[in-house]
Amino acid sequence: MSVNAMPPCQAACPIRTDVRGYVYAISKGDVSEAIRIIREVNPFPSVCGRICTRACESACRRGQIDEPIAIASLKRFASDETMEQKDVFKTGPYYTEKVAIVGGGPSGLTAAHDLALLGYNVVVYEAHDELGGMMTRGVPEYRLPKNVVMNDIERILSLGVEARTNTALGKDITVDELMKEYQAVFIALGSEKSMFPKCKGIELPGVITAVEFLKQVSRGQRPYLGQKVVIIGGGHTALDAARTCIRLGSPDVTVLYRRTINEMPAGRIEVEEAESEGVKFRYLSAPLEFIGRGRIEKIRCTEMRFVADESRRRRLVPVEDSEFEIMADAVILAIGYNPRTDDIKDIEKISGKRGTIVVKDDTGTTNLKGVFAGGDVVSGPMSVIDAIASGKRAAIAIHRYLRSLPPKENEEPTVLRPLDEKIIPLIEKRPQQKMAQLTVEERIKSFKEVNLGFTWEQAISEAQRCLNCGAGAEISDDCVRCLNCVRVCPYNVPVASDDKPKIDISQCQACGICASECPALAIDMKLETREQSMNKLQHAIDAVKNITDNASEIEFYCHYKKAVKPETEISKGISIGKPCVARIDISQFIKPFEEGCTKVKILACKDRECHFKECGNWLNKHVNEAKKILEESGLDPEQLTIVYD
Repeated sequence: MSVNAMPPCQAACPIRTDVRGYVYAISKGDVSEAIRIIREVNPFPSVCGRICTRACESACRRGQIDEPIAIASLKRFASDETMEQKDVFKTGPYYTEKVAIVGGGPSGLTAAHDLALLGYNVVVYEAHDELGGMMTRGVPEYRLPKNVVMNDIERILSLGVEARTNTALGKDITVDELMKEYQAVFIALGSEKSMFPKCKGIELPGVITAVEFLKQVSRGQRPYLGQKVVIIGGGHTALDAARTCIRLGSPDVTVLYRRTINEMPAGRIEVEEAESEGVKFRYLSAPLEFIGRGRIEKIRCTEMRFVADESRRRRLVPVEDSEFEIMADAVILAIGYNPRTDDIKDIEKISGKRGTIVVKDDTGTTNLKGVFAGGDVVSGPMSVIDAIASGKRAAIAIHRYLRSLPPKENEEPTVLRPLDEKIIPLIEKRPQQKMAQLTVEERIKSFKEVNLGFTWEQAISEAQRCLNCGAGAEISDDCVRCLNCVRVCPYNVPVASDDKPKIDISQCQACGICASECPALAIDMKLETREQSMNKLQHAIDAVKNITDNASEIEFYCHYKKAVKPETEISKGISIGKPCVARIDISQFIKPFEEGCTKVKILACKDRECHFKECGNWLNKHVNEAKKILEESGLDPEQLTIVYD
């Protein structure tokens, strides 16, 4: 396994966010560093922290032990805590070329963000009166407050991106007109045109689409729903509509879904939240006909079942003689969406047909030179994070096109393999932190945000559950093959070989014991290297010398013990945080005394609280050996102390 193998969480993220990096920063209280890492690739951290599909969490190796890290919630924490923080961006050279973005949703705005950082002049054209796409027009406030979206958007505009709203492609502007003014165009139209089931009675009053319904509610309108509402569909929009109906006062809301909960795009957590608010679900059921005299009154439905076809693939078929009826005062359709492009002649000009735009590759290159496309208008409806990824790919492609550079080659990362079964029992189980929510009674009466966010203590505790996958030990060619690392590792990861010992980076837990015990200093850690460690120590020694010329003290502490507030506030520079104090080698305990410090204190975890296995024993060993050296040098060994608090 390559030492540069990527953690599964990062590999699963469509934009390859350095999850390990920002979660580790939070674990030691450095939220400014965390948001810096996040914003390097994601211009919508506040949004993704709330409504991301969280592929990273599904891939998290912590899930092999107990529960995955709450990665999205930690992203939200970092974003919320730095909401007022003003970013200082380093931009590249300012190029003369101008780029037009058509569509102000997540894909278009991400492309605008990345191109602006590269140094281009960017103008975003949006058909509606505000930017954000379905983030601002379709996701209810209780799940994604509009001010949160606008905060992320305002940061993008602060880069010098210009926005021209109420300007629609095909109506107010054409691609030909844009290409006369701009050197490249990126078309990123969203999917807001609803699909309809092939059912009789679809035209009855009271049958509405979820997109239009949610748009009306976001504008402050309150459509008439009546007592009984039926939602057709099983995606996020279907559940958003159902929970919105509850908040508007409809007492009887049912979601009708043709498959089972296992196939439901919205996921179990959203289903459980909806059920707790009073939404009912009927699975394996599909509408056949909408019935009513002048207005919808009931739906004739059929039960569905899975059968295996000749290739053994499952497909849905109606159950014979299973028809039933559901009474309904309103029906909300949420079965799928397409881009609203039928009347835009430019789309047909680009692709040779109407509907979605056909592109040559995943960079969004089209048949028209200088015209690129991405997001929903290419793929159909996609999640916010996938739309962001599409916008980032387009920005790179446009930059390389304008600079006459060859297309960027895509390389699939080498990914860390799962934890071995023998390692899993050695890792302490720690339950995932659960975010506080409004009570059901509170939330069904308003559109206040349901999830309230992590506290500092929760966020740091959750971040400290991270295994820091792939940030463990590396053996250099200085190895003298003493096999000490094989002997001391609490997790039995290093193994002897014909050459130097081998450490499987996918199994190393990054405790650092082997590095501190290596007599040849041939082992270093990716999570705080020896050089980084010594630099921190020297900085602390210099700081304490500036504070006093008399008695001076250096303090080491374990991140897993003391990080309950921003690291910058801890002991004003004379305390040194460590991923584990057992990884501190003897030389680091001795160096402060060599430079005139009079006391060194180690704040350590009690054995039962230690993040790593057997670290207390190794800390005691290192301290006792350092004390012997101090005593032999004529210094008071009792000035080196361990404090368990």
